[in-house]
Amino acid sequence: MTKITTLVVTYNGINWIERCLQSLMNSSTETDIIVIDNGSSDGTQDVIKSYSSVKFIQSETNLGFGKANNVGFNIALENNTDYVFLLNQDAWIEKDTIKNLLSVITN
Repeated sequence: MTKITTLVVTYNGINWIERCLQSLMNSSTETDIIVIDNGSSDGTQDVIKSYSSVKFIQSETNLGFGKANNVGFNIALENNTDYVFLLNQDAWIEKDTIKNLLSVITN
């Protein structure tokens, strides 16, 4: 089975993160979800922590988008993921988005 990990970097994203995570949870294709928070101060962390299946990484400092994604990539690779999907905190996916992306990659 193909293992997919989705990385979401957050920073003060309380207005969007729930819709983002919910869309991943509703995906027709299973994905591990790792959220790396860059030191939010608006309650974003509490929303993320309410999702027990989401791996939550709290950065002590704001690493920026690139370095925070690298933290997630390292965890995904340690867990033998086949594909990593990057999703912004203010974006969400349709039910078959990951399935459709996989079909393009594997055909």
